[in-house]
Amino acid sequence: MPSIFYRGFRYVIRRTWNLLNPRAIAWRYIKKRYPNKPIITKLGRDLKVRMYTHDVIGKDIYVNGMFEKAECRFVTKFLKPGMVFFDVGANLGQYTLLAAHRVGPAGQVHSFEPSTRMFTELKYNVELNGFSSICTLNNIALSNKEGAARLSVYEPGAEVYGSLGCHRREEGGFIVTGHEEVKTIRLDDYFEEAGIDHADLIKMDIEGAELLALQGSEHTLSKPIAPAIVLEMADINTVGFGYQATKIWDYLEMLGYHMYCFDRHGQISGLAQRPVDFSKERNLVALKADN
Repeated sequence: MPSIFYRGFRYVIRRTWNLLNPRAIAWRYIKKRYPNKPIITKLGRDLKVRMYTHDVIGKDIYVNGMFEKAECRFVTKFLKPGMVFFDVGANLGQYTLLAAHRVGPAGQVHSFEPSTRMFTELKYNVELNGFSSICTLNNIALSNKEGAARLSVYEPGAEVYGSLGCHRREEGGFIVTGHEEVKTIRLDDYFEEAGIDHADLIKMDIEGAELLALQGSEHTLSKPIAPAIVLEMADINTVGFGYQATKIWDYLEMLGYHMYCFDRHGQISGLAQRPVDFSKERNLVALKADN
């Protein structure tokens, strides 16, 4: 009973804060007054980003300083100067910017964003923060083969749901307006072509194509010392590819990875237990013993 009361109390506090928070009030005003105007806003403490009020992740960045705070905290705590980071499904570049700030001039950030519009935003935000020398930006999708694929195109602002799969996300009433053909590449091939010998951390959020991208990275991931991976697991995304998200779990375990949870502070909080399904979306961290 106390835990139920505590959760209810926290919910009321969050709701009240969301209503009275000056940034939330300003957001509601800007969204109503300037629905299509680009906004330059803070990302974390030291960065800035261009976004629009119709962007799905825009409100969280404007009001709270970033989207997916726990995940961002994990990435920034994990990365150190000189490390190599891969942002797979970069969108407007939140993780790319946070990582570039952490790894610094001695490090590298390689970002992949197949959407034409979001790649333009990604490039703008990297240049806005002066990270062009650290970041290599790729307007391409990672998969298990080199070639081409169809990416679903949602109405402006909902590109975060764009997928190589056949499913359609209908959250918030957003609809698919068409498709665009995008290039695909295997991560193993990218490593070889770019002369990269390792990655320290991969963030992967590509709306169900995670298994395909991991299969295209098998050589890299099979090494005893392999990159840590933070990734989204969600059946609502993988259904468009004909598999359950637990297959991602099984594939990574086959390569020697273990799955971990992390808390809201971005700290590893223990081994994750394999669920029956991922009907509830979760972000997890895959690590090898030597990481």
